[in-house]
Amino acid sequence: MRKLTAAVLTSAFILALTFAFTPSASPAFARETCSCAAPDGSCSASVTCTGGCTRFCGNGDNCSASCSGRYKMLATEVTFEMQNAKYPQFVAELARISEKDITFSPTIPDMVFNVGFQRATLWDALKLLSDQGTVQVAGQDFEKLKTLRRSLLTGEKFSFCVTNTPVNTFVDDLAGLTGLPLRITAGRPTATVNVKLQDVALSDMISAVSEQTGTKIIEEGATSGGQ
Repeated sequence: MRKLTAAVLTSAFILALTFAFTPSASPAFARETCSCAAPDGSCSASVTCTGGCTRFCGNGDNCSASCSGRYKMLATEVTFEMQNAKYPQFVAELARISEKDITFSPTIPDMVFNVGFQRATLWDALKLLSDQGTVQVAGQDFEKLKTLRRSLLTGEKFSFCVTNTPVNTFVDDLAGLTGLPLRITAGRPTATVNVKLQDVALSDMISAVSEQTGTKIIEEGATSGGQ
């Protein structure tokens, strides 16, 4: 029986918005299918959502599409310890914290974890788990999310689109996906984003959303990246 010992003491990024508000009621969104394809034809992504969606399609089989609001949970704060725990216990705790379905196929079936997290993020815990096998979170392959984060943070370019999404939801999603401490400092956080761009990097995406919604989106401080 193999044991894995790890202590993750990464401070969680505080993703605090300047504005505290309650979104006003709005008519139900119709279901719509959002899709994109990589410029080099290596992949495509499609998702059907009730409401908004976001998709990124980059070269080298780097495509992802998600209903708006689903990436935010990756920044959820995680604080707990487990000693001599088998992987189903670890996975069950992460599923409870995230309120998402998480599946794990271990490289070594009898893996035992000794782990400690203190104000870390769900991303940190999922990354630790993924180092020992295959992880899916809310139906998405975590390895593909890791590739997407790395590509966004290193300035790679994408076919990018976000539709029918409040700008505060977009910012929360992008913060969860990239690990960057993003926040809105001016403008209306509930303004609806509808942006479609080709061959753009992360900074271009943020600038375009800011311009289209009349908001100011900034990165507070530096991030460890968690790639």
